Amino acid sequence: MGERQSAATVSPRDPRALAKAIEVTTSSWRAERRAARVRRRATLLHWLEDSLFGYRMPPAARLISEAEWRRDSVDVFCWRCGATRAPFEDLQRGCAECRERRLSPRGLTFHGVVRLGRYAPPLSQWVPAIKQRAWREMGIILGRELGHQVAEAIASGRIARPDAVVPVPVHWTRRLLRGIDHTSTLADEVARVIGVPMAQPLRARLAGRQTGASRDSRVGNRGRFLLRGAALPDDCEEVLVVDDVRTTGGTSLDAIRALRGLGVKGASVAVCAVADPPRRSAAGFGRPSGAGGAFGKRENVDSF
Repeated sequence: MGERQSAATVSPRDPRALAKAIEVTTSSWRAERRAARVRRRATLLHWLEDSLFGYRMPPAARLISEAEWRRDSVDVFCWRCGATRAPFEDLQRGCAECRERRLSPRGLTFHGVVRLGRYAPPLSQWVPAIKQRAWREMGIILGRELGHQVAEAIASGRIARPDAVVPVPVHWTRRLLRGIDHTSTLADEVARVIGVPMAQPLRARLAGRQTGASRDSRVGNRGRFLLRGAALPDDCEEVLVVDDVRTTGGTSLDAIRALRGLGVKGASVAVCAVADPPRRSAAGFGRPSGAGGAFGKRENVDSF
């Protein structure tokens, strides 16, 4: 007689076998009911995500292909700050926006900025959605593209080859609420492409949101990062700091300032997008990396 013994096949003269068969049948029935409830809940959650909440995002690779997006050439932006280059602008000492500004702490060599494109559609829609919608697939693809851009910048001598890739840290409460550590996702792909380790020696203080803040308040928001237990690799002197968007450069400068305490001597910055300064943006230098409406009918992404 098998394990799933039916009560009907057991002789009533054997009460122990009958009780055992009833127990097995009841247990099997309860397990099937639990599995059915799990399937129903999964179906309901899938429907809610797909229709009511709208958290499901389109396939990132297909979206990039349909938008015909390509990363910028390394010659169309300033090597010091990442701003879009004006026609015939001399960038030997940086662009007109940054050549008179200090972009790194004293005693540390700043090699420059590498970007994928301007903070304009479609990047201005895709990049915020990585953290606001936990769009890990897009983060992986853009991180891989950023890694290839960094590799090209290293090969051309624009920046030094780093000994480690360091993501700009996010406070743990924001990681928990968003469901993703977006800068680590980007940095992990960059490190994989250029063949260096990723390290996370920094932790973030809980500070005000950068999204939507004025340029003046961003510049004044300093001291956001502290050293944590995880250290950099041995003999690490050059680091590449990875972030999603660069506006004033204050965030990356804060991160580099904190890394100086670990003996870092040189730093570069890699970001997905750079927001041009107001007057440069108003002048319309450069072209957006793609057309608007990159999400189809739903073009606006709610910020968190």
